[in-house]
Amino acid sequence: MFGTTDSWVLWNLTGGLEGGVHATDVTNASRTKFMDLETLQWDDDILAAFGEPKSMLPEIRSSSEVYGIASGHCRPSTKVRRRIPTAPVPS
Repeated sequence: MFGTTDSWVLWNLTGGLEGGVHATDVTNASRTKFMDLETLQWDDDILAAFGEPKSMLPEIRSSSEVYGIASGHCRPSTKVRRRIPTAPVPS
């Protein structure tokens, strides 16, 4: 797995190895220089030039949606008592 700082935080908040969401928004994805600004998807040619497999990158999603629900798995001692929606933090 590879991605942006926000995708790592999101993945951990939503469960990590136990089903965490691996996603990022377009503003953070564009900062990597791996995203095609016209299609808003990972650019296959650029990824190939760097030897980066697309399967390791987070899904690029809209900046205005809920990505998942915080699960409390990021700290086993923490018990999340209610469902807390998680959304992106655009840069």
